[in-house]
Amino acid sequence: SRRRQRKLKQKEKKDRNAEDPRGEGGGVFNSAEFNEVAKKADKSKLKRSDLEVSSYDRREEQVWTALANLELDMQLLDNLAGQKPQLSALELVLLSSSVAAAASGPWILGGKLTEFLAPAAAAFSAALGIGAEYVGRVAVADGKEVAASTIGCASEAEGFLANAERAKAITPLCVGVGATATTFSLLVPVLLGSVESSIMTEVYLACPLISVLSAAVCSLALEDTKVFAKRATSVGNRRFAKSGLVGRTWLSAGEQITGKSDNYRRKWRTFCLSVLPAPILGAVVPGASLATKSIIVAALAAAQSAYFLAECEYSLARATDAVALKARSAAVCDTYANQGARSAAILPFTSALSGLCAAATAAIVELPFLETLSVAGTLSSLASEMVIVSFFPAFSTLFAAAASVSKARCEVQAEAAVQAASTLALEYTSDDDDDPILRPFRGVTELIRLTYTSSILEPCQQLWRRFRISIGYSWNKVKNAFRWSKDNFPQSRHS
Repeated sequence: SRRRQRKLKQKEKKDRNAEDPRGEGGGVFNSAEFNEVAKKADKSKLKRSDLEVSSYDRREEQVWTALANLELDMQLLDNLAGQKPQLSALELVLLSSSVAAAASGPWILGGKLTEFLAPAAAAFSAALGIGAEYVGRVAVADGKEVAASTIGCASEAEGFLANAERAKAITPLCVGVGATATTFSLLVPVLLGSVESSIMTEVYLACPLISVLSAAVCSLALEDTKVFAKRATSVGNRRFAKSGLVGRTWLSAGEQITGKSDNYRRKWRTFCLSVLPAPILGAVVPGASLATKSIIVAALAAAQSAYFLAECEYSLARATDAVALKARSAAVCDTYANQGARSAAILPFTSALSGLCAAATAAIVELPFLETLSVAGTLSSLASEMVIVSFFPAFSTLFAAAASVSKARCEVQAEAAVQAASTLALEYTSDDDDDPILRPFRGVTELIRLTYTSSILEPCQQLWRRFRISIGYSWNKVKNAFRWSKDNFPQSRHS
């Protein structure tokens, strides 16, 4: 039983080391519930990408499993950096040579170089560790600066999206006004049919005029919404594009001026097209009275307002999805930068330990018992003196090697932050199939398909399966009863 308890303790210790290999006291989502779920979850389950939320009682567990998967992804780069040797051949030779030089001091020239070789070797190893700290700190600073730039870009995109929302805010009001004007245009002939007045024409034309003006305002709001949505979608494309992709978003000064003129021309063209069609179509209706023509004009203008509202929502939906993608990329970039900062947190401590070993080595070589061992002249005294003077330089070398691993982790996380920042430069305005932005019509179709599958198809399939099982069970009972009667009744008759 003791042996079994010892094995269980060793297994628990191994599991704890596997969950926290860096000894940093847990991951980002460090809580009792998360640790319990992560401990019970299978590694293949954590790495599965097609997690399905099937029932309400399992959703909480699946959420914690997804968070555990995120934690594993965050630690993946650090684990990969730790599995590979980070010391170059030159650094390995230099560190080994420094330890060998510190150990060989007592027997070179009768021990006269001990006071120089051992402190120099420890100081050299400490210098390599401090150099690793410098490189790691610079990498962390680069990642932090890149993350700050991405967050600023995402905030700028949010500002343009807010302007698009503000421009679109008037369109529902215009649709309501147009619908109300259309309704009144239907009521005016009924209410004023028996009234004869000289202002009947003005009364008939008031509702179509209001509806047409509402459609015109909607068209102007649509153009402003499209402009701000396009700016929110394209912000950061040049700022974070790589050198080979800048040409895809580059525009000369002439092209920019021409584009601005085209925008103004398109704006006024849209305004004219939103004002003229309804009155023209209403005027050319043959054989219709003024009341009927006013109803037609008001209804067409109201339909135009509703169409412009749908266009605004379409553009705004794509811009919102693009801004959300930018914000997510900025968050991923900031996450990797913070992960690099976590890796760099140990570097000052390793440098301090290396400096402590160098100072301890300089103090040990000045102690009088080393002279006593040197004067003894025996092989054991020489070996003892070599071990003593090389003890702290060896530890300084180990601390320098540990700092190199942490430095490599910082560099990997900084590179990951840079690559995450480059995703802000995707061509969101392209019409290709690989466009990562939301396609509203395709999204609505997918939602309808999911609703049909989850609410109609799956329940019908479950009902059909239950019906088949019940029919099969009943048929088996009937067959068994028939067999029993066939086997037993003839015997009873014979008896």
